[in-house]
Amino acid sequence: MTRLTRRALLRTATLATASGLLAACGSEPAATVPADGVPRGKLSVWLHQTKAYDKVFNPLLRSYMQEFGGVDITPLYVPVDKLDAKLLTAFAGDVPPDLVKIGGWTIPGHARKGRLAPIIPRAMGVADEKALVQAYDEHAIGSLSYEGKLYGVPIDYTICYLYYRRDRFIEAGLDPDKPPTTWEEVAEYSKRLTSADGKKVGLQWILGNPQWTLMQLLALVKGKGGTILSPDATKATLASEAGIEALRYYGGLGNAKLSNPLSGFGLFATGEAAMLVSGLFAMDLFPTLNPRLTFGKGFDIAPMPRWESGRPVAPAYTWGWAVAQKSKLQYTAWHFIDYLQREDVAARQLRDASLLTPVKGWEKLPGADQKAVDIMAASAPHADFGPQTPVWNEMAKALTDAGDAVAFGKKTPEQAAADFDQAMRIAL
Repeated sequence: MTRLTRRALLRTATLATASGLLAACGSEPAATVPADGVPRGKLSVWLHQTKAYDKVFNPLLRSYMQEFGGVDITPLYVPVDKLDAKLLTAFAGDVPPDLVKIGGWTIPGHARKGRLAPIIPRAMGVADEKALVQAYDEHAIGSLSYEGKLYGVPIDYTICYLYYRRDRFIEAGLDPDKPPTTWEEVAEYSKRLTSADGKKVGLQWILGNPQWTLMQLLALVKGKGGTILSPDATKATLASEAGIEALRYYGGLGNAKLSNPLSGFGLFATGEAAMLVSGLFAMDLFPTLNPRLTFGKGFDIAPMPRWESGRPVAPAYTWGWAVAQKSKLQYTAWHFIDYLQREDVAARQLRDASLLTPVKGWEKLPGADQKAVDIMAASAPHADFGPQTPVWNEMAKALTDAGDAVAFGKKTPEQAAADFDQAMRIAL
């Protein structure tokens, strides 16, 4: 996005006030543009953080406060697996941060309960929401909307890859330049990559994690022609032939008893797992976990596999910046977000942190490994963000319970699928 000049800010203030586009929060004029058009106030920001992203975010934070001296920003870095729960507690106590880095999949639930503020386009240097949408990949920004309203802008967009250990492939006599392209081949490769004692496996699922369970099973179920929820997201549909076959396959790969504090990510980094489904961010994560693991030598990536007789499905997700409806500084919050969304920042973020901001033309952004970008670009027509539902948390937890139960041998695929559908009948 283009940062607003002082003159543009003054013009924006006049237009926005005259049009009445900026809604108040309760009796407070939460989103009113300052009379002089200049952002100011004390903002609180919550986000999950990595050392790589620190290199991008922290200098931007300091430079913004230097340029706009009336703004003071206090960031809170929350572990990614704790962010959703902490945010829910904050909303319940009416003390949310002004802005937050939020998973797109959680937006329908928060928006339905009135927790998030719709975007203020004029704070971001554009005349209306349509112009803002046109600046981004339509699918990525579309995943941050609910009932026709946009509640966030995307900062971290990924389409899943198949990660594999080149060294493990070579040890097993497999060609590291010919990774599996179908789920059937993944199963065959896994047999050759699994040790007799089961301490080394081929593909290992990321178990116990709702977001990753959804994406993994999404590829399997929809690739078979089935669905997790009906197209209108009003009915659970896992207990179908496609869903049951997907769960059976899910339970037949990897070793659920293998343990690592970082789940499948850690097992891949140590070499206990030879294959893993993950996103672009892992290009930076794995060398951090294991400095000897370099891309192109120790590990590599390939497009998501597909069923031999099925259609390609590329699970995708977007993290976005969103603003709390309770914030009294909505204009300032969106203005800071716009500062973070510049094209030069997107390129730096991609280069330094392997996080892709899906601005229009993201395929040509410099900084990422070209192979990674090319695979994402080729997979984009098949990107699937999963069901958009206000009860995403309940759905993902029930799906994780089903997947884990099959993986650990506690339920049959038929029973797990039926239990999921029953749980969602209550939730929906």
